[in-house]
Amino acid sequence: MANIKKGFEGILYYGTAGSTAATQLLGCGDITIGGDVERGNTTARGDSTVPPIETEDVTIRKLSIEFDMLFDSTDTSLAALNTAWSTGAGVALRGKEYSSGKGPDADFTLSRSAPWKLKDTQVVTFTATPTRSYGRTPSNYV
Repeated sequence: MANIKKGFEGILYYGTAGSTAATQLLGCGDITIGGDVERGNTTARGDSTVPPIETEDVTIRKLSIEFDMLFDSTDTSLAALNTAWSTGAGVALRGKEYSSGKGPDADFTLSRSAPWKLKDTQVVTFTATPTRSYGRTPSNYV
């Protein structure tokens, strides 16, 4: 059981686009690393004696990071992320499954939502999508 990791052991760092993120986001709540693929049809007709079986191969891999930040007006990391979102600027993000674990490392642009629930703490939710604009090739897990 010692090798099983808990959710709170996940770590997220941010930094200046074009560099490896080095500032840990201490005000983070939930972090979700998402991934998906798109597929292209590779079905071949064969010898035309039986209907072919449809086949597909991966053509694009998708990566996203969604994370919540507690709304703290003194959190400089939250202020920097809000500025990046509002200006459309990129940020470096690096996620890790745990302190010495693996995770995505890339430059991202941000989407943002801020639900103000009546009976809950205010949070800001960011969804990060990789960009190549700053010269770093996104990597799934490093």
